[in-house]
Amino acid sequence: MPWYAIRTVYQFGLKSDGKNVFEERIVCFEAADWAEVHAKAWEEADHYAKMHDFAVHSQQEAYEQDGDALIDGYEIWSQLFESKQSLNQFYDNRYKRYKYSPEEKYFSEKARD
Repeated sequence: MPWYAIRTVYQFGLKSDGKNVFEERIVCFEAADWAEVHAKAWEEADHYAKMHDFAVHSQQEAYEQDGDALIDGYEIWSQLFESKQSLNQFYDNRYKRYKYSPEEKYFSEKARD
């Protein structure tokens, strides 16, 4: 079965200066298909958020891994951010505002180098 990396954004906390702190967290799962991986990812995200009393953004991003098998649910990346924006504002500005959407599904040979 393929492995997938899933990115979820959390509202980590609030600083004394009023800035929100956000966590962008990526974990990986083995799954038969996209539906299964999203079900696993939402279950894990809900558990993680409840365990730490975080808010969870309603959208996740997924990427099908093309390497060797990994350990289910292993965190492969995490980063914290601070901002006075709400969770939804932060998400939109961070991920939607500059999101790259290629018109073609391939890259030129030069772009791969």
